[in-house]
Amino acid sequence: MKEYGLFAEILDYPAPQLASRIEELLHRVSSCDRKTGEYLEQFREFVATTAPAMLEELYTATFDLQPLCYPYVGYQLFGDECRRVMFMAGLREHYRACGFEAGDELPDQLCVILRFLAGRKPEAVERELVSDCLIPSLEKMITGFSTADNPYRQPLRALLRFLAGTSGDGEPTKKGEPWTTVSCS
Repeated sequence: MKEYGLFAEILDYPAPQLASRIEELLHRVSSCDRKTGEYLEQFREFVATTAPAMLEELYTATFDLQPLCYPYVGYQLFGDECRRVMFMAGLREHYRACGFEAGDELPDQLCVILRFLAGRKPEAVERELVSDCLIPSLEKMITGFSTADNPYRQPLRALLRFLAGTSGDGEPTKKGEPWTTVSCS
């Protein structure tokens, strides 16, 4: 789904094409879900009125300096426990089996996972990744904001709504330890 890739670009370190990516994503999702569109419109307004250096500073303060908002799904699920290492190993194995490269970033980085999903059909393993991993991580990140007025809260809320709407019934596909072993179907 192209929307996953657009969310990845919006939630990654601010780049010059940020405003155009927000517009493109807004165009793709607002007709399907009004509330998701509202969240993205609020973020679009903030981006339009904020200098690039301030966007970069806010991004760093939000995602790099606040442990509750670290954009690493494994960290959100397991903290610094060894289960995060197992989770990342499972992701790395699955990426390799599917011909996907995470680049220099850790495999559990939110934008890496979104880019992976952007190039895949939503099969059982991908649905599990969304329902068991991304959705709980996003919920935790959103509640972790020290103030409700942080603009990055809005695209995270939009992504959560989008994922909840595309993950089927919203129920995890299995119970227990998510994603410690996976294979590419």
